[in-house]
Amino acid sequence: MVRQPYPQAGLGGGLGRRALFGAGIAAGAALAGAPAMGAAVLGDWLDFRHRFLHPDGRVLDTGNGGISHSEGQGAALLFAVRFDDRPSFERILAWTRGALRRPDDQLLAWAFRPGAPIPVPDVNNASDGDLMVAWALAEAGDRWGLAEKRALAAEIARDLLRRCVMRQGEATLLLPGVEGFLKPDRLVVNPSYFITPAFRALARLVPDPAWMALEEGGLALLEQARFGRWRLPADWLALSRGLGRPQPAPGWPARFSYDAVRVPLNLAWGGHARSGALRAAVEFWADPTHAAPPAWTDLRSNAVAPYPGDSGLRAVASLGLAALAGRGRVEALPRVAEASAYYPAVLTLQARLAWADRGLDGNAACSEGPLAIELPPAAPPAPREGGNRGWLRGIWPVRG
Repeated sequence: MVRQPYPQAGLGGGLGRRALFGAGIAAGAALAGAPAMGAAVLGDWLDFRHRFLHPDGRVLDTGNGGISHSEGQGAALLFAVRFDDRPSFERILAWTRGALRRPDDQLLAWAFRPGAPIPVPDVNNASDGDLMVAWALAEAGDRWGLAEKRALAAEIARDLLRRCVMRQGEATLLLPGVEGFLKPDRLVVNPSYFITPAFRALARLVPDPAWMALEEGGLALLEQARFGRWRLPADWLALSRGLGRPQPAPGWPARFSYDAVRVPLNLAWGGHARSGALRAAVEFWADPTHAAPPAWTDLRSNAVAPYPGDSGLRAVASLGLAALAGRGRVEALPRVAEASAYYPAVLTLQARLAWADRGLDGNAACSEGPLAIELPPAAPPAPREGGNRGWLRGIWPVRG
């Protein structure tokens, strides 16, 4: 059971947690009416759209056999809004709602398998996908003046609060899905599902203290649930129903890997530049013992992957380094063209959105002076079994 008090200060580059949450809501309101992303970045969206978006609106996870999932649909919806691409947005939304909608609420089935006898064999949801879809709908409603999009975003937000948010001890936590994560002796969570900017966007739309409590709960969890030599979060965590600290969840490798790479992305995007988990991730990737940032580390043995991380990981690492410094050169981010598959491409574009949202390009306002951290050069990824299938295993809902 999580009983540690919430962090009281120092999580937001100088802002207290309540001030940061309020500032994030205000910034989201301003962003919704801002111009679309600049032409220099537009090419990344066009490349993503060309490579991963089917004409019918289905986003293809090319690293996992061409399946589609709610997380990918939500990410593409947000990209379409930010790049002012309403035709693509409407196609993506139509396919998403047509193929993944669940019968009893406004949440989405988590995966679609083309060519299977039953393409959606499991109607359980994935709350990160639902968050992304609702966030994108809220922004679409504001940008294009579409009340029906805002109304649908609000329905999804209310269903998330009703079905996927729970209290355990002093913490408010996000279940990864409606089913399968509440065990007799433990609760299973995925720390990368705590998407701070989405919480803030939905708090503007559906005011509820649970949104800020989710942000606080996620931050507190990350301060407790760090393991191994580099003090990193695990992809999946188990929280005991009794006393005890979070531990890597049974059923998955105890790794900082394809899921947990999104933890520093979300922390940087949310302005939590002083988070210990963000700094730990950047320091791991920049460790001088690595020839290049490794794809993962085992949190029990401290072994690292025998191959480097892909361009998506390098994008998150560059974003994290800039967030710690309060400034950076956006040219350091990889391009979508460098991505070998869907997942590194989506991480790259999300890192670009986060970079723009935080105003990191040449902005020294949050800097605390030079950082003694430098990322090692990129290395060509080595061939390995299963591509990004470590990440696919991570998004399967737990049944055991």
